[in-house]
Amino acid sequence: MANSLRSSTVTALHPKLCRCEHSGQAQQTGAISLVVTLTLLLLAGLVSFYSARIVQLDRLANHNQKQAVHARLTAEAALAWARADLQRQYAGSPTPPLWSAGLATAACPVAYSGPRWQCVTLQPPAQPDVPHAAVHVLAVRDLINSPHVVELHASVGLTEGGSRAQIQTQVFIPSVAPAPDHPNSSAIVLNSCSTPANAAGGSVCSVHSCTTTAWRNVLGDITPEQIRAWSEAQARNGLTARSHPARNIYWVDSPATWVENLGSSEAPVLLVFSGQACANRCPSLAPGVRVVGTVVLQTQCQDHKALGWYAGHIEGQLVIESGLPQMQSGSRIEARALAQAPYRIPWPIGMDARQVQRVPGSWREGWP
Repeated sequence: MANSLRSSTVTALHPKLCRCEHSGQAQQTGAISLVVTLTLLLLAGLVSFYSARIVQLDRLANHNQKQAVHARLTAEAALAWARADLQRQYAGSPTPPLWSAGLATAACPVAYSGPRWQCVTLQPPAQPDVPHAAVHVLAVRDLINSPHVVELHASVGLTEGGSRAQIQTQVFIPSVAPAPDHPNSSAIVLNSCSTPANAAGGSVCSVHSCTTTAWRNVLGDITPEQIRAWSEAQARNGLTARSHPARNIYWVDSPATWVENLGSSEAPVLLVFSGQACANRCPSLAPGVRVVGTVVLQTQCQDHKALGWYAGHIEGQLVIESGLPQMQSGSRIEARALAQAPYRIPWPIGMDARQVQRVPGSWREGWP
C-alpha cells in the first residue's frame, strides 16, 4: 500500500512541471521577439534618419556647387570687363590716367612687395544677377622690367553661402611701344642737323622741318609721352637711384645741371632731358658724373641748344635731336656692350602692340 501511495504521488507531480516549463519557454520567446522588434524599429529609424541626412547633405552640396559656379562665373565676367576697360582707356589716350596718382591706387599683395610693383584697383559695374557679391579687381604691373604687362586679379565673395573665387591672368597693354629690332648702336646718334660754317644762320634743319630721326633710330616707336608717364610712375612709387631695384627711367624737365650718378653695366638707365629742360640750352652733366645707359637731348632740331654741352662720363650712348656743334673738353662718351636697355622690353613676334591682348598660358584659378 505504501508503494502504491508513493507511485501515485510521483505521478501527480509531472503535469505541474510540464506547465511550468512551457510557461518559461513562452516568456523567453516573447522577450526575444520584443528585442528583435525594438531592434528592427531602431534600425528602421536610423535608416530613415540617415536617408534624410544624405538627402539634406546632397541638397547642400548642390547648393554650394551652384554658389561656387556663380562665384567663378562672376569672377570671369569681372576679368573680361577689366580687359575691355583697359582697351577702352588706351584707345582714348596713349597714357591714360589709370596709373596716375589717385584714389584708385591700392596696396599691393604680399607677393608683390617693394617699390617696383604698382597696384591699382579697378571698379567693375554691379551685376544685378548676383546682388550679394563682393567683386574686386586689382591691376598689378612691374615698373622696372615689364610696364607693358598687367596682371589682373579678379576675386569674388558671395555673402550667401560664403563661396569665393579668384581668377588671375596677364595682358599686354600699349603703355610702351616696341623699340627697333636693330637700333643704331653708335656712341653718338644725331638728327642729321648741322650748323652753317659762319654759325650765323642757325641750324640747317629748322623747327618746321624737324624730324625725330635720332629718337626713332634708337627708341623706335616709343613716344616721349610714354617715357614721361613711365618715369613719373617710377618716381611716385618711390624708385630712386639707391632703391632696390634701382630706378631705370628718368624724364627731366629741369634746366639745372645733372649731378647724380646713374646706372650700371648690369642695370643701365634711360635719361631724357626734355624739350622743356632744353628750352634755352640743354643742362650738362656735372664734372665727375657717370651715367651708364642712354642719354637723350630733346633739342628740337636746334643745334645751339647743344652748344658747349658737357657730357661728363657716359658709358653707352648719347642721342641728340639735332647736330652737336661743340662739346666741352673733358667730356667722355664711350659705346659699351651693356645689359639690355630698359626701353627694350620683350613683345611677342607679330603681336599688335597697340591692342590689349592676353598673355598665353597666364590664366590661373584659385587662391594662393
